[in-house]
Amino acid sequence: MMSDGPINVSALSADVDVTQKFQQQSFTQSYLAASDFSEGDPLIPSKVIIASSNARRRSRILDDIESIFSSVRSVSTEDLVADLNDSEFYLSGGAMARAFPERFMALTVTLILEIPVLFMISGGSDRLCEVLGRSKYQLLLAFLPLTSAISGNCGLQCSTLTTRAISHSHVTINTFMKWLLVELQSSLYLGVAMGGVIGLMAFIASNRDFTFGITIGMAQLLSVLTAGLTGTLAPLLFTFVFHRDSGKWGGPLETAIQDIVGSFAMVVLSYKLLVLLGSGEVSPSDSCGASP
Repeated sequence: MMSDGPINVSALSADVDVTQKFQQQSFTQSYLAASDFSEGDPLIPSKVIIASSNARRRSRILDDIESIFSSVRSVSTEDLVADLNDSEFYLSGGAMARAFPERFMALTVTLILEIPVLFMISGGSDRLCEVLGRSKYQLLLAFLPLTSAISGNCGLQCSTLTTRAISHSHVTINTFMKWLLVELQSSLYLGVAMGGVIGLMAFIASNRDFTFGITIGMAQLLSVLTAGLTGTLAPLLFTFVFHRDSGKWGGPLETAIQDIVGSFAMVVLSYKLLVLLGSGEVSPSDSCGASP
């Protein structure tokens, strides 16, 4: 029988080593009242059960905190300080300071990289128009901004998700290759899906020209795949290699290369594919040299 006064926990049965477990979690109480014992098992105090549950919860919280600080420690101090300084400088700057010089330089680089697109469309359009005819050529040019917008959206998704993963330490300099490969695989799936949708639209819009639909669909697939690559690669390169703000400098790598590859696929590869598969006869009234 237990007395009504306080009893020492160490006096309990040696088969239930309550005191040792309690001390490990820093919840030891030297004396417990008899009313603190569980009715189901008189050898295990109810306070010990509650304290043990609290200790487990406390241990989980400490593990989470340790994981967070471990991730923070994995980022170099120089990168953290540089990022903080850039953020503070941008916050305190006015509209002119935010626009110039860094963002303006990034836009200028984008302009320079986009120049090949100008020559690609202006130089290769004549031969493409001769193969397709004026009506389908105009239809192809109408699909060009559509495919560019879809691939650009895919690149933006990859860039945003990769930037978030870097900020949460889900991607590090040691694991970025795995992340890149998975994102490329996802972009391939998206390219096949959107290429099928756009190809079907082109097939219907061209009066069921199968070759024209395949051409537009393949161009969309290549554009989305390239956008996934550049959108994922830009934050990785500028964060881990160049140690620059990917929000400012990721644009030239993402948009310019996407447009170059997209225009190349739509103009040059389309011409090659149409010649290979055969685009059908072009009526004299629809030829590019004929007056409308």
